[in-house]
Amino acid sequence: MITKINVPKTSIVIEIEDKEITIENMIDYDIKMVFRNQDAEPSLDENGDVFEPLYWLDIRAVPNEATEYHSSLGVKKDKRKLAELQAFFEYIELNKQNLFDLCGMKGELA
Repeated sequence: MITKINVPKTSIVIEIEDKEITIENMIDYDIKMVFRNQDAEPSLDENGDVFEPLYWLDIRAVPNEATEYHSSLGVKKDKRKLAELQAFFEYIELNKQNLFDLCGMKGELA
């Protein structure tokens, strides 16, 4: 099953399928997001119980093209793209636990 999330106030769509996250956008950025396991091996507490694996969110956004400006119009265009990118990151910061749960991950999120 594919879960699609339209990030509010952006052209960005997050798709989640089988713990894989794909991000589509209209702002010409290559955006990658993955939950990475921080623990190489499961560990035990003092009672011998297994700790839940600890995950962290690895997210990066890279422009598809190098940026060069020759007028205020170009800067204004990129300012709109960056506003979308900012809205995306704010959405992720507020909803990363929900996204973790939607991915079906088992463990704790750092």
